[in-house]
Amino acid sequence: MKSKPFAKSRSERGFAGSLARGVLLALLFTGLLLLLLSFISYKNADPSRLIKPCAAVGFVLAAFLSGFLPARFYKRRGLLIGLSGGTILALTFAVLSLILAKDGSAPAAARWIGYPAILLLSTFGGLLGGAKRHVRRRRPKF
Repeated sequence: MKSKPFAKSRSERGFAGSLARGVLLALLFTGLLLLLLSFISYKNADPSRLIKPCAAVGFVLAAFLSGFLPARFYKRRGLLIGLSGGTILALTFAVLSLILAKDGSAPAAARWIGYPAILLLSTFGGLLGGAKRHVRRRRPKF
């Protein structure tokens, strides 16, 4: 008995399209959040004490959303697409840090600690985004 090949519905996108759309939306949403947080810290009396917490919130949110949104668009293979989204985000951050870094600005170990965190958070987001909501199990007949 031959099985039918998997047919995509009209609402589903391909793997690469879901990945690109999700990562770009995650970066856009994180950029808007960082803009809002920078405005809040600017209005504060001492804005320098809010810079690191705001950057950490943006980092965590970008990593999570880079896995969650593509998995939500693709609706399958949450682990794989979450890991792919995290890899793209980590490469983007690595290239940006190479372009924008000054000599001796941050130790190399401090920069490399963040990349596994990006991969873990985006994989977790991919697992949550690609999870099936309603799984119907067959009950055993006795």
